[in-house]
Amino acid sequence: MKAKLTALCIRLVVGGLCCFPAADWCAAQTPPAVSPDHVTFYTEPNFQGEALTVEAGAAVEDLDRMLRANQRTWTAAISSVRVEGAAQATIFSAARFGGDRLAVSRSIADLYAEPRGRDGGATWDRSIASLNVTGPQRAVVPQPAPSPPPRYEPPPPTVIVVQPPPPPPVVIREVRPRLDRRTAEQIVHRAFREVLDRPADPEGLRTYRERLMQEGWSERQVIEQLQRSSEARGLSADATITKIYREVLGRDPDANGLGHYRAKWREGWTQGQIRDDLRRSQEGREGNIRTAITRAYREVLGRDPDPGGYATYERAMRERGYTERDVRQALMSGDEYRQKRGKR
Repeated sequence: MKAKLTALCIRLVVGGLCCFPAADWCAAQTPPAVSPDHVTFYTEPNFQGEALTVEAGAAVEDLDRMLRANQRTWTAAISSVRVEGAAQATIFSAARFGGDRLAVSRSIADLYAEPRGRDGGATWDRSIASLNVTGPQRAVVPQPAPSPPPRYEPPPPTVIVVQPPPPPPVVIREVRPRLDRRTAEQIVHRAFREVLDRPADPEGLRTYRERLMQEGWSERQVIEQLQRSSEARGLSADATITKIYREVLGRDPDANGLGHYRAKWREGWTQGQIRDDLRRSQEGREGNIRTAITRAYREVLGRDPDPGGYATYERAMRERGYTERDVRQALMSGDEYRQKRGKR
């Protein structure tokens, strides 16, 4: 399937599942007609992004086996659903029609508004792992008997010149160095903190360590696999973003910030990426400077910084690249620190 494919149709045929693209056909070909009873699933809210069209009577028991144009799977990628005709869909949060389920008989512009589970915190946004589409039974219209084929006339003989086959292309594969146990475990713990904001449990540590060491997995593959886990899909985007705002900036998110990072969450951003982005913001940098200067004053001089001292070191950190260690050394070379030590 070509890389620029943006839509996919699935129809159930006798003997198995038949897939065909709904776009990117050659000019000389016409795509098969889609049944009027079908459901289309989109990767973005308001029926935007890549589209997956499933006709009535078809089912996908594991979206992890279907790839999008960017080579990522359709699992945990759907944010809106459009229902056409008399079709209905049942969506599931786990493969093979397991986990939470939701019957969909109308179009839903944003699955983030649909609660999932009993705790009230999770939603159906980017949580679909398998699906089934049903519709009314339709009468089969018999086709007229085909007309007899035209009389066959053999073509004139042709001369075929056999050319030697071209040499096979040279394939250069990346050879990844074998990871040692300690490095692999560090990568697993970092990925767990990035996605789930916790250390790896023993089972997860063992599973992903072996995949890194024995199967050649990359850190990105571990992160993407964790993002598809039921624990990650059960996280509330708003609650997680609010927690990160409080940790980094000491406040709740404003409406614009919440909307911005909610969109990034849908794009696949991890908790670590949101936290780093906030730290790099102007407000985050100012908070880090204030925290560093205050901590240095309290630990070196045993007091909060006075306005003049704070302004001096704030300017030094902004304009001269001072670190917290530089601030500490400057305070320790001052008269107040020497007098304090002399009294001791």
